[in-house]
Amino acid sequence: MQKQQIPVIPSRYYLRLIEILIGTHQYDNELLNAFHSELSKTELLSIQQIEQFIALGLSLPNTEDLAFELGKNLKLSSHSLVGYALMTSPNLEHALRLIAQYFRLIMPSFKLSIQFPNHQHKVELLLEPILQMNKPCLAFHIEAIAVGFYYSLLELAGQQLQRYQIYLSVPEPVYVERYLHLVKASFHFNYTWLSGIRVVIDQQQLALPLPLADAHSLKVVEQRCQEQIQKIYHQGEIVEWVSMMLRQANQIPTLTECAKVLNISTKTLQRYLQQQGVEFQNLKQQISTERAIDLLKNSKFTITHIAYELGYSNPANFTRAFNKIIGCSPQSYRLKHQNQMPLLQDNHT
Repeated sequence: MQKQQIPVIPSRYYLRLIEILIGTHQYDNELLNAFHSELSKTELLSIQQIEQFIALGLSLPNTEDLAFELGKNLKLSSHSLVGYALMTSPNLEHALRLIAQYFRLIMPSFKLSIQFPNHQHKVELLLEPILQMNKPCLAFHIEAIAVGFYYSLLELAGQQLQRYQIYLSVPEPVYVERYLHLVKASFHFNYTWLSGIRVVIDQQQLALPLPLADAHSLKVVEQRCQEQIQKIYHQGEIVEWVSMMLRQANQIPTLTECAKVLNISTKTLQRYLQQQGVEFQNLKQQISTERAIDLLKNSKFTITHIAYELGYSNPANFTRAFNKIIGCSPQSYRLKHQNQMPLLQDNHT
């Protein structure tokens, strides 16, 4: 599986991280200032750059709680236009729906969805990664986003906010006592039912009025957020994001599923792709073939497993499609190209 090499992640949060390190006066500030100056030259970073950056930060002494510190130091204004939209929202529900709608402007390597479980009088927010990244980088982001969410919610609603629950899929840190001071939420670690964060809030809190509500300002800022989203898609980045999802999902998603992650309608996604001269089915077929070749060459998965991972309803359909494009069956291709490694038995060719 390939990782995304194209710069798509805002650099502003990582610049803030360097400022935090400089503020401790524990490290070579001349080097950190030079690093800050270099990072300031670009608005976007690739996952590879971020992985290297996080590894460097965590390799410094006394930085085990660096993700916590970053989340704690992020203000609503850190999130650019979206932060101002949240502040001017009339109530907490409107603010949470805005976060979900425009989360890709905040941290596009994650998606945020809102669910209302039946008969539970709760609202659930799920923050899940949509880009592949290494384990330390993923754990860092999960913790920083969870702590940042806590402080953003506190900044929005203040002391009127009632206690709620935050579940993280990362192990309990050695500095867990720091979380005990975040009195508006109970943090739970080792939550393995998802990769990411689950926030559970009582639905009655959604009606909480926000102190800086301003209908006129909200309308203006929301319009600018929408323009930013459209600009990103019109510039062709939409093709990169759809390609990324097709390459990196455990099972290749449908057009509808891609649109849901991007928080736009299926018709809108189709229109954006067509504006870039791309048909979804052709892109899906191309990337599906790339993934099939990679799995046949470099994995021990059976043909059946590969077929289902690529979204085929049965192995025979996968075999026919692969044969039509490549000119031989998946099994024949594997025998020709794979290194001599023991394979799981499979009867499909």
